[in-house]
Amino acid sequence: MNDVLKEIKSICDGIEYSRNVPEEAKKIAKQNNVVIIVGGSDDVMYCYGAKCYLTDSREHSYGWDGDTLQGIGDSFLEAEARQLGLMIWWCGQIYGTGLKIDGYDEDQSGAFSYTVNEDIESIDFKVMEDDYVYCTGKIIQLPDSFIPASPPQLNT
Repeated sequence: MNDVLKEIKSICDGIEYSRNVPEEAKKIAKQNNVVIIVGGSDDVMYCYGAKCYLTDSREHSYGWDGDTLQGIGDSFLEAEARQLGLMIWWCGQIYGTGLKIDGYDEDQSGAFSYTVNEDIESIDFKVMEDDYVYCTGKIIQLPDSFIPASPPQLNT
């Protein structure tokens, strides 16, 4: 496992829910082409780190009932999610698709979590709210082949 991912996990694991991650983790992620994803509310994905559409837009309103992030009407997010195989899981399911994580334990993983393709280097961390797991965040090393989406706001 990548030492940078482990370092970011050591900073983020067990943070109290706030829709944010520590500044130190954001800085390390940005310097190392890493994306940190954390859930907020019941339908928002916040992304920090590497320069790409995921982090430039930062707040993405997807996740209630889970989402494959395809066919959502945001071509930039769809393109980056497709490259990573990024999906949002609500209580271990993506409703309406039949996709389900066998043995998902909401007490251990929280209401929502994220997955990427198996060949993408990543690691999970827990976000807490009081004494329970709010969600499982994801730290993703963007592969060399990753092509950031290029909406006008990224080119300014």
